[in-house]
Amino acid sequence: MAHSTGELPGGQKFSGPRQLVAVLKTKEGEFRRCLAEKLLTYALGRGLEYFDKCAVDDLCARLVRDDNRMVSLVIGIVESDPFQMRKGRP
Repeated sequence: MAHSTGELPGGQKFSGPRQLVAVLKTKEGEFRRCLAEKLLTYALGRGLEYFDKCAVDDLCARLVRDDNRMVSLVIGIVESDPFQMRKGRP
């Protein structure tokens, strides 16, 4: 069975999903923050600003506390100040 191979932007190579998971685990904090930033960006419908840093920090802390559960991230975004105070709310 052929494995998918790839190379991450930092030059780290992997072969197959298990190696990719192993590589991502070495960058768990970076991955967690990137995921939180991207999902918050999508939820807000705008790019993040300097004042969103606290919300992203809170989301990352929540993920750590809740064993990196996706549901925790989604609920954290919905409860965050940037999401609650976004423009265009009905």
